[in-house]
Amino acid sequence: MNVLLGANAVGALAGIAFALVGGVRPAALSESGTPTAGERFYGWMYATRGVPLGVAALVAPLAWSGPAGSLILCAAAAAQVGDAAIGVATRKWTMIAGASLLTAIHVATAVATA
Repeated sequence: MNVLLGANAVGALAGIAFALVGGVRPAALSESGTPTAGERFYGWMYATRGVPLGVAALVAPLAWSGPAGSLILCAAAAAQVGDAAIGVATRKWTMIAGASLLTAIHVATAVATA
């Protein structure tokens, strides 16, 4: 159980870090030379979703065992499924792998702490 909680914490922190990078330096994630106004806009949108969900996924299994914590982890997992789907659509294999791994970790933690 502690290994799963640790993996969830590391994954949540990684998600927070990527969300912050997306907001501050969107070109780092989009791999474009100079970000357009649209990339900056969507980078901030990603950050405003990713940071709170990442914090919630980090805190939920430690603060609330049972249905409340599991629901939060399932919401974070659903966001990662969306990120993986975007990765498939854009053929970004690292995005597919990372989001898929975080989905599995969040779901496993949700089941284990329910």
